[in-house]
Amino acid sequence: MAKEKVIDKLKNDPLMPLRHTAEHVLHTAVEKIFPGAKKVMGPPIENGFYCDFDYDGKINEEDFPKIEQTMQEIINAGLPVKKHTLSSAEAKKIFKDNTFKLELINEHSKDSAELFFYTFGEKGDKYYDIDLCAGPHVENTKEIKAFKLLSVAGAYWRGDEKNKMLVRIYATAFDTKEKLDAYLELLEEQKRRDHRKLGRDLEIFMISDEVGPGLPLWLPNGAIMKEELEKWGKQTEEEWGYKRVSTPFMTKRTLFEISGHVPYFEEEMYKVEIPGEGEEEYFIKPMNCPYHHMIYKSKPRSYRDLPLRLAEYGTVARYENRGSLNGILRPRLFTQNDAHVYCSEEQAVDVFVEIMDLHRYYYDKLGLKDYRIVLGLPDPDKKDKYHGDKEMWEKAEEMSRTALERAGMDYEEEIGGAAHYGPKMDLKIKSAIGNEYAISTNQIDLYMPGRFGLTFTDKDGKEKPVVIQHRAPLGSDERFIGFLLEQFAGNMPVWLSPLQVVIVPIGEKHNEYATSLEKILREEGLRVQTDTRSQPMNARIRDAQMMKVPYMLIVGDKEIESETASVRLRTGENLGPIKTGEIISKIKEIYLTRDLSLW
Repeated sequence: MAKEKVIDKLKNDPLMPLRHTAEHVLHTAVEKIFPGAKKVMGPPIENGFYCDFDYDGKINEEDFPKIEQTMQEIINAGLPVKKHTLSSAEAKKIFKDNTFKLELINEHSKDSAELFFYTFGEKGDKYYDIDLCAGPHVENTKEIKAFKLLSVAGAYWRGDEKNKMLVRIYATAFDTKEKLDAYLELLEEQKRRDHRKLGRDLEIFMISDEVGPGLPLWLPNGAIMKEELEKWGKQTEEEWGYKRVSTPFMTKRTLFEISGHVPYFEEEMYKVEIPGEGEEEYFIKPMNCPYHHMIYKSKPRSYRDLPLRLAEYGTVARYENRGSLNGILRPRLFTQNDAHVYCSEEQAVDVFVEIMDLHRYYYDKLGLKDYRIVLGLPDPDKKDKYHGDKEMWEKAEEMSRTALERAGMDYEEEIGGAAHYGPKMDLKIKSAIGNEYAISTNQIDLYMPGRFGLTFTDKDGKEKPVVIQHRAPLGSDERFIGFLLEQFAGNMPVWLSPLQVVIVPIGEKHNEYATSLEKILREEGLRVQTDTRSQPMNARIRDAQMMKVPYMLIVGDKEIESETASVRLRTGENLGPIKTGEIISKIKEIYLTRDLSLW
């Protein structure tokens, strides 16, 4: 969510004054408990607030109970919260020993001769406090009905690593205990579904300091998921008329100068020096589109060639600062489900609708319903951010709106959300725990054809520019798998499960039957393994459930005699003994049809 939107949302949040007041209560409590700690700042944020402190000692989560106790004392004291105005000179006297507050006072005093402050209680009160603040607040501390400290971290002053590291405490507050309890339950569920935790526990991916931040290593289980997702994408695109291409992982700077990306994205691109190439500069590929444009341009094109759909699972690298990295949801290296469709202007709306139908197909197949469509438009106040003229933009916007309406899809418009070359349609999906991610995209581009000289010969023999549509319905492998891990809490659909079946022989004498069953399942293309460890049967079943394996087949004397296996699902449901042929047929059908059910 853009910073401006977050600010607007906070302004309209009825809990914002309460949380703003709770933030001041936290500042006051920490200064009382930790001598030498100085409040710096701490705004309300979505779902809570945080406070930064200048403190050379340590504050740990073990300290939270005593901090919360002091906060509760301040709340119970029923201190009135009052607004005041002071001159900058008066303010500087109050905060003469706090360099951070003095810096803020100097900044705010440039715009106004008077500054706003808030106090708790009256001078002489045990918990009297004053702070630079514009509000709003509740009228009395007793209005804070429920709060909780959540975590502690380090944060650089103003987010600049050149500045001092501060202590940051995150917290939340609500107007009822019931709402707080519900939110804390949600946080626990979010922790349980955190894709980084699941990625570690289920052995899907890892991040290594030696390799570098934002550069995920796919473990065997993760590689299977990645390959299955790509296989689905490739099969579907072949059915929908796409042609596969493959492009280099680096290029001369010239290519991105032609595309116009250099002025806008050079700081996000990794540069490479090529031995023996002198001053020639190369980039590691940050996006696939310029390469595809060159493939289109490789020979003359006719109207008979259009629409031409060029698809690639292309790996790209973009710089993200360390603070924004988030497992595989936001890495520095990722593989896109990318394609570019080249069509005539007359075909553009129909092609856009077709692409939206493809989006819908993927999402319906995965049972994903909670999403919204945002059409990103240019910000008229930032004209230097965009290429092209007004007429080009208006035409591209009109095409996009017409296509979305014809596709029967509701959408909202977002000023400032456009790409530098055209309007940008993002499909933003919400996970089971309410986190929203921009996963998929489609963009109409009337600008790049002119940059690259991309044309076709029409029926009348005249040369005309093509329209380009940039699309990625499955986004990147990394973000999509990260999202699915969270959505399904690691209980991936059978077709995406790295290990689909674990066979559990009850005793050693049943191993031969188990391994023969494994062989049959493997020959049918299923991912299976037999657990012949010496641990008790229940322990082996529990381990398989912990790894989210969809099926456990338990075999013993009765199963051998009846040529069956007792089927247990990862949900804990026990289906009892079933003929092995029926088991294989059922699991294989679910796998091949990418069904979301287990049985």
